Amino acid sequence: MKILNTIGLLLLISVAAFSQSDFETGVAAFNKRAEGATGLKAPAANIDKAIASLTKALANGTVEEKATVLLMRSYYFKGTFVETEKEARKAVYDLSKLLGEKQVVKFPKSASVHYWYLANMAKWGETSGILKAAKEGLADLLYTLCNKVIELDPAYSYGAGYRMLGIIHFKTPYIPFLISWPDNDDAIENLEKSLEYKSDHLMGQLYLAQVYHDKGRKDEAIKTWEKVAAGTANPEYLLEEGKDIKEAKEFLAKHKKKK
Repeated sequence: MKILNTIGLLLLISVAAFSQSDFETGVAAFNKRAEGATGLKAPAANIDKAIASLTKALANGTVEEKATVLLMRSYYFKGTFVETEKEARKAVYDLSKLLGEKQVVKFPKSASVHYWYLANMAKWGETSGILKAAKEGLADLLYTLCNKVIELDPAYSYGAGYRMLGIIHFKTPYIPFLISWPDNDDAIENLEKSLEYKSDHLMGQLYLAQVYHDKGRKDEAIKTWEKVAAGTANPEYLLEEGKDIKEAKEFLAKHKKKK
């Protein structure tokens, strides 16, 4: 019996060691996700390696939460910057949806797990279509997840819960008797709140400018887009922030002439 117990213990240690190695491999591959990118299009090799390694790392309880977050970030990156066809993007977000549904239950106190589930569900909604998203109650789910992130850690990722809540208020259509909570004033309030954590956050400023513009605050919108357009992408988020800068320049080209 002692021999069997020893063998079992050694097997557990071996599995944990391999899972730890898988996690480290996944982290290294994720950190190289933008290598070889052309514009905002990245090659698949590094992010696919990250996804494969991090999926294996989920078996190790000591790194499962971290592996979950990085795996969902990997899905987000692949769906946004690798895949170009709508169905391929949706397939990626489907995987993150399944993972997130499971892991928010397993890690109910994790702001990071809830946030990346939220971020990927927002992308899932964009690729699934309005009708399917409505049937799944996506708008209310996103609203609930935003508030959950704020409840768990309002400062997480520079006020990410407030930032996403502002974006959701802005992008979700108001539908009487069905979705009554979207409001641009609330969008501004939450986006401005998020910028209290990092005043030069590119995505936060980008969306705040859009809401300003929709509210008729054109001068403020132009000034805010100009700040984003003049920004420099953090090398750790080269494509993510590069996308924000590119969109700000496009908004300026479209709206500055009409000022």
